[in-house]
Amino acid sequence: MPESDESCAVPLPASAGIVQVDGAGQFSLSGRAFVPRGVNSYPLLQHLGNGRIDLVQDIFAQAAALERPLVRTLAFLDSGESPARLRDDLGNLRAQGLEALDRLLFEADAQGVRLILTLTNNWEDFGGAPAVLKMVAPSETLPKNAFWSDPRAIAAQLAYQTALATRVNGLNGRIYRDDPTIFAWELANEPRCESDRTPALCKGGTLVRWARSMSDGLRAAGVQQLIAWGGSGYLGTYGEDLRAIAADGGVDVLTLHMYATAAPSRRGLSRAEAAIEWGESTLRERAEVAEEAGMPLLLEEVNWKPDAESDRDGERATVLAAWLELADTLGVGTLPWMIGERGRTDYDGYLIRPDDVATVSVLRCP
Repeated sequence: MPESDESCAVPLPASAGIVQVDGAGQFSLSGRAFVPRGVNSYPLLQHLGNGRIDLVQDIFAQAAALERPLVRTLAFLDSGESPARLRDDLGNLRAQGLEALDRLLFEADAQGVRLILTLTNNWEDFGGAPAVLKMVAPSETLPKNAFWSDPRAIAAQLAYQTALATRVNGLNGRIYRDDPTIFAWELANEPRCESDRTPALCKGGTLVRWARSMSDGLRAAGVQQLIAWGGSGYLGTYGEDLRAIAADGGVDVLTLHMYATAAPSRRGLSRAEAAIEWGESTLRERAEVAEEAGMPLLLEEVNWKPDAESDRDGERATVLAAWLELADTLGVGTLPWMIGERGRTDYDGYLIRPDDVATVSVLRCP
């Protein structure tokens, strides 16, 4: 695996070309292996829809200041009133939304930032799977799990992916499928198919088959970039089996989300100490799955929420430091959740602000 001192703060200008995976299962740029360092920021499209290019530029500047020039964000917006909405209630593409996505790629390129574009959501936030089901079957009340197998939903999502992959950016003339600003296409955020709710829809392998269909669709559309899974990294829970996803070979990049909200307590350990222990065990186990498959792993959502607001920065930094150090040792890329424009309300308790001194220190290169 790449040496940690060589992989820290690798610049990612689009001029360096498309990121690949080498024969050792490592991310590679211009023939050199590296470990990606990034962050999450989901409101970028919404800001552009509101004409706030300055807020997008601020977020990209924060990512650069953190020495994490990779941002995971939404490439779907299928509900709500945002001018940047990408599909209407009938599933038709909206020109204003596509133009916002053009601008997002253009601004990222201008600031030397690359993007992981997430193509849909397991949850109803910003539309996601429930919205697509309403598009394709407006007179039916389909359970969310139908998204992964209903032929109409599959056809709609394949068509959407193809439309994005083949789009010509109106600002720079690049076809999305060839644009090195796109680090990876991500199939879905946290896909789940809960068999206890709809057994007939979530028989073994439903998500594996869906991932293969979506990956094949992107490749048929000519994408040159990597294809990432987007799942939480479960090994059989909620219908997700990371080993099966890896064995199928449809995607190029495996993913893990880690918050430790359900970390088991241990006598004699504080809540944070128990979380560190749980997180390190989880990370080692998933990294082993990736290594056995010869594939890279992204810890693409990670953070910690202390019990008390007074401990928010220091305790969070302590937990993240342990997890991120281990990830670096294992050659696993990391994207903490999340950053936003300065002054943003912390809606979920995980927002990383520029004045979170301890946390920022941990996220930057030593």
